Amino acid sequence: MKNSDPKLLDDALVMALTRVSLFASLTRLQLIWLVHSMTRVSVKADNLFFDEGDPADCLYVFVAGEAVVEKKSSTGWTTLATLQPSETFGEMAIVDGLPRSARIRALKDCIALSLKSSRLSSSPEIAVEIYRNIAALQSKRLRKMNQGETV
Repeated sequence: MKNSDPKLLDDALVMALTRVSLFASLTRLQLIWLVHSMTRVSVKADNLFFDEGDPADCLYVFVAGEAVVEKKSSTGWTTLATLQPSETFGEMAIVDGLPRSARIRALKDCIALSLKSSRLSSSPEIAVEIYRNIAALQSKRLRKMNQGETV
């Protein structure tokens, strides 16, 4: 088999998705469905995945590179978090469909996988699990903020 074998690539992506908290409760078959439902997104250093206020219709899984979550304030941009591989961002869009509440800026060349809310809606069984995991993630983030910790 060659390195570019699609089966090997799918297996590698499925393994990578098992480390993503939003997908922790999904079966292997559901993860395979996710792999085929997601789109690879590459962003060069100093560019944005999206800007605060942009329309929102997908969530992202951060795969590689270095990026930050930033929020505009009266004094400029404030860094809220640094993204690590296997973390997700933009998941609020899947829940409420409102414009982006912060921007994601690449510090180095980055790769992420995106999942459109319309695609997720086509599989209610998987959507229920992901929505449940999003609720747990948002609750955890809110608790950290309430305790004065950085998210």
